[in-house]
Amino acid sequence: MTCNSYGELIVYVAVLLGSWFYVSRYHPSKHVALRLLSVAVSLHSIHVLCQILLRRPPNLFKRLNVPLDVPVDQLRLLLLTEAGFGWQDPSVVTLPKDVELLLSRLHVHGNRGLFARFGQLSMQSCQFCSSAGDYALFNLSFILLQYLRTTALVLLLTAAVNGRERVRSLVLGISICAFLAEGYAMIYASDVPLSRDAFMWHDNLFLIRHMLFLVLPLLVQVLPPVYAANPSSTYFTPALAHLERALLRAHLARYTQEAVMRHPQLRELAVHWWSQQAVEGAAAMADESVQRTADKLGFGYMIQESSEGGDGKLRIHARKIVESLKGVLATPLN
Repeated sequence: MTCNSYGELIVYVAVLLGSWFYVSRYHPSKHVALRLLSVAVSLHSIHVLCQILLRRPPNLFKRLNVPLDVPVDQLRLLLLTEAGFGWQDPSVVTLPKDVELLLSRLHVHGNRGLFARFGQLSMQSCQFCSSAGDYALFNLSFILLQYLRTTALVLLLTAAVNGRERVRSLVLGISICAFLAEGYAMIYASDVPLSRDAFMWHDNLFLIRHMLFLVLPLLVQVLPPVYAANPSSTYFTPALAHLERALLRAHLARYTQEAVMRHPQLRELAVHWWSQQAVEGAAAMADESVQRTADKLGFGYMIQESSEGGDGKLRIHARKIVESLKGVLATPLN
């Protein structure tokens, strides 16, 4: 592991701890899954920034500040001078195998265009590549893995738990379109005649791609969350239960409102009303035809004539109703 790798590891750990501390301190009500998603976005952003700032694809011609059509012998001499072997005979000093492979391929003039299209790493490390199709396949396989990594993070960010499910199709379409556009640019759009100041397709596409990887997750995470409302059917059952209890209490309230007797004016009105009802009720109940009709309907109210005595059917029925309504007055647990 190199010094840069150790430095990147320290940065990743610092960002991980800082993100978790910030989310836990300033957003303590967040679910653990939301905290983990915030930390994942922070780590991904730092990783992409490290790729842009510290791990840009190497470019021999830009590093040596020479045009793309410079002879290979001059490139070799410049490399030896940069390495501190400029005073020795170039035929004596041996360069690394990958550098020798790169220089041997740059001997062919047509490969200079492949260098601009597919970058230095593919020409330096791909042993089997010999055509534009081989280099394109070699590059697109790594590029596809990068797109899959970022797309997987974006799909996690657009999960229902994060409240951004509405933009999932949009960001997924952006990722797919960006990959297809980059593949088209690398395979077809970059196939142009080589010039002295050729456009470095691979290096610029690398920068554009990683800028997209940096902006897309941050943009999704910045969007305000919108959580889907629960189905209306979930509210029907508790509402119906409350309505049933309220209806029973309303029926029982007519017979249990004793507070009116505490107010003089209300008490006088209530006594007058009940006295009038008592007179009318006594007159009705004293009627023999009413008594016979009530007995036939099962609502007899006269005291049963027996050795033990007892209440009438109507009174027994009313007592049962009142007893069943008493439980309604209990306060519900929830």
